[in-house]
Amino acid sequence: MGKGLPGALLGVAVGSLMLSACSGSGSSSSFVPGATAAATTQPAGAVNMPPFGKDVHVMMTGWLPGNATMARAVIADKNYELAYLYAEYRGGQDEGWQSYVSPAMQAGVRKALSARDVTTESFQGTIRIFAMRQIRDPLSPADVDVSACLDNAQAVNTNLTTGAVLPGQSPSDSNYYRYTDELAPTASGGWQVVSSYSPIYYPQAKECKP
Repeated sequence: MGKGLPGALLGVAVGSLMLSACSGSGSSSSFVPGATAAATTQPAGAVNMPPFGKDVHVMMTGWLPGNATMARAVIADKNYELAYLYAEYRGGQDEGWQSYVSPAMQAGVRKALSARDVTTESFQGTIRIFAMRQIRDPLSPADVDVSACLDNAQAVNTNLTTGAVLPGQSPSDSNYYRYTDELAPTASGGWQVVSSYSPIYYPQAKECKP
């Protein structure tokens, strides 16, 4: 069923261009439903695609809102989600995600990545992140909520040491869901993830299953 993203991490709280993790620069076209602002082409080098192995393909939407400030928030969230996936891919041993989250959130992320099913496993296959959108957080107007669908039905968990595919895996509704991260502005003009809401699974998240 493949690894996911830290949707329920703290118990609180993607497209025209697609980037492929196997090459770091590949692209393809994709329709993005539910965009909340005029889309724009993603600037070259804006998203930091981690060095996944050749057996992993993470397809990250290239959608961005037209507003430059909101676009920076969306890019920060994309980089966080990709860094988190890469940490899972490395058995929890990579800490590239730290620069994208607030200090208060780091302990929760580190705890999630220290779970046994993370430290002993990796994954292979294709993970798609699409149908991304962004809104102002309803409770903290200065913050931004970035949401996207994730489909990991074409990915499988593997043994971190041997690379063998773990038994008993088959696609289910839990492989299709929408995650939402809340990002707050920083004093330097950037954005950091401050919380992640619980994921919404298919069939409630109807738009997340092809």
